Amino acid sequence: MTVPVPTAEEKAEQTSAQSPSSISRAKHVLGSEWPQGQALWVFGYGSIIYRVDFPVEAQVFGQIRNQRRAFLQESHDHRGTEENPGRVCTLVAEAEWNIIFPPSSDPEKHNNDIPGVGIGCWGMAYKVKSGMEQQVKAHLDHREKDGYSIDFVDVFASQDAAQPVLRNVMVYVGIKTNPSFTRAPSLEATAAVIARAVGPSGTNREYLYRLCDALRKHHPDAMDAYLLRLEAMVRALAE
Repeated sequence: MTVPVPTAEEKAEQTSAQSPSSISRAKHVLGSEWPQGQALWVFGYGSIIYRVDFPVEAQVFGQIRNQRRAFLQESHDHRGTEENPGRVCTLVAEAEWNIIFPPSSDPEKHNNDIPGVGIGCWGMAYKVKSGMEQQVKAHLDHREKDGYSIDFVDVFASQDAAQPVLRNVMVYVGIKTNPSFTRAPSLEATAAVIARAVGPSGTNREYLYRLCDALRKHHPDAMDAYLLRLEAMVRALAE
């Protein structure tokens, strides 16, 4: 599927139209119906960045604040199986990062020489094609059914931007209380799982490689130290 890339003029028009300024977040859960006629923007930070299997009419690459991407969600239905689950992305609040990754193993603290270190999480926000919002949400709810919940985030065009370019963008998150969330004992242990896991959607390492390639393509600073280390470890194990 070819995703249209807006011109500068189109982006300006999109920015003025944005997603809704306010949303009743409690109403939106997996299986709920999206309000007919209401615009739907979806933020992708994992496979949705490179595998867009729904109709879109605009896209904006940007960053969400105060959360980081981590491979702490088990995948039983896409990049692994019930017997041998893979690892895919979820978001971790920055306030909890040092709890999950103690300072002794925190790549942000011990690998500051690696380029791309930053705060937040880069990804792609997609505006679902008008008139298809309900169908697309139902499709994505099914795609992300393995432990994910719905949240809403603001998207910024850069690390220095004072105001978001998009507000109230829907995102799927594997919160730490869901049954598929896992606290990996080390980054090495996560890399070992990704290097060997295979599921109906393909190898787990393909998921990681394609995500990293897509991030590099869209922004030079989109790769953080965590992803750089993880990718290097998995490639070494897979050789």
